[in-house]
Amino acid sequence: MKDTGDQPTRKLIRILVADDHKIVADAICTLLETTGCMEVVHRVYSPEDIADSIQLHQPDIVLCDLEMPGGDPLEACAKALQHCPDVKIVILTAYPTDAHIARAMKLPVMGFMTKHEPAETVVDGLLAISSGHEVYSDEVRDRMIDGQSDRIRESKILKLSPREITIVRLVAQGMTSTQIAETVFRSPKTVDNQISSAFAKTGCANRVELSRWAIREGLIQP
Repeated sequence: MKDTGDQPTRKLIRILVADDHKIVADAICTLLETTGCMEVVHRVYSPEDIADSIQLHQPDIVLCDLEMPGGDPLEACAKALQHCPDVKIVILTAYPTDAHIARAMKLPVMGFMTKHEPAETVVDGLLAISSGHEVYSDEVRDRMIDGQSDRIRESKILKLSPREITIVRLVAQGMTSTQIAETVFRSPKTVDNQISSAFAKTGCANRVELSRWAIREGLIQP
């Protein structure tokens, strides 16, 4: 990323993408690299290459599918974490089964999103994860709460969903509910409901406090 004026150059978030469907992996990589704040350092199409690739490229985040023939992606990630403990593992799958979620929580992962999410929601989720937050798609969170795990209950109550993260980021950019609704293709009422949910989860009383919270937590640059 080029430096502009007196603004310091921001460090790109280094991401490794693991998905056995090449067309999907390539589309994800193209999406991430158009953000201007992320760099895809490598893409992996087979589970057997995941551990070595993580150790070789040392990404900040591994965005990993779970349904990959030829091995177990979670076992490969767990192996890599023994040597690269600071790498954040994020699941992106079309099949968020109870078994997958339970195994992922034991790894542990920093995020678990589904491929049903809009592209911008996945991007916003990765930005939040890069700042130290855990992010789960609504479908995953609904399944997690049934697991009766202390970590799961905490995540269900306190963490924003990927869609709420998108809404919070847009609020922090000064958008009105109508403008946000047009951006995310939802009704203003739905947007207002998600903002209210974000208020409750973050302890913020209004949009100004929510915007300051988003900046403080690294969800958006000041």
